[in-house]
Amino acid sequence: MDEVLDIHQNDAENTMRELAVREGIFCGVSSGGAVAGALRVARATPGAIVVAIICDRGDRYLSTGVFGEEHFSQGAGI
Repeated sequence: MDEVLDIHQNDAENTMRELAVREGIFCGVSSGGAVAGALRVARATPGAIVVAIICDRGDRYLSTGVFGEEHFSQGAGI
């Protein structure tokens, strides 16, 4: 392991929603956190090849409200 990143819950959720909207990847919060971390590493290391694993599905989060309309009007973006 090279590094451990602390990804805030809000960052993971925002990235999860952006993956759904921009890329059509309907994943869960864990995957949103993984991609948020990968994006952070990629921005800090230009030219590097960075990989994130999408490890869960978004359907498990439908009842939690994280995919509610109010979140999509914020324009958080990744």
